[in-house]
Amino acid sequence: MIEGPARWYTVGQNLVSAVRMGLSSKPKRAGQVPGDIAWDSCDCGGMLAVSMTRLYLSEEFPEESEAVNGACQPPYEVGQFTVAVVRCAPNPDGSETAPRADELDTAAGLLLQDATEMLDAVSALMCRLRHDDQVLDYLITPAEPVGPEGGCVGVNLTVRVGLIRKS
Repeated sequence: MIEGPARWYTVGQNLVSAVRMGLSSKPKRAGQVPGDIAWDSCDCGGMLAVSMTRLYLSEEFPEESEAVNGACQPPYEVGQFTVAVVRCAPNPDGSETAPRADELDTAAGLLLQDATEMLDAVSALMCRLRHDDQVLDYLITPAEPVGPEGGCVGVNLTVRVGLIRKS
């Protein structure tokens, strides 16, 4: 079981590594980020970011414990991660009022490829970690396109990971 004070950082690093290796078009920037994933720069090299969005106690994975009963603590911790791949979005060029259709089509193709490869990579990683008893269990939600915003477009995937709490 993944444990110790850096356990959640370790889970995040596993996600970064698996997705980076699973993407055919490797983003220029990749890593964990603190807090919300900021689209502060949409260079066309792309960005892969992983952020923990929630950490909570659980009596039964993946449900959040509502209250702690007596002196006992719930037996599980659940970390919720957002995995995002962000790319450049087509923008109007000069006096044009809209991006060209072929540019939009190319961006859509890359977005869908990123979503598929990200889902495949995360699924394979989490299955392996569960099989090797490194995590208690996991839940992957549907990949969701985000944007375009500020010249960026991307895809987010949410993963909940359960670990056994050590007493």
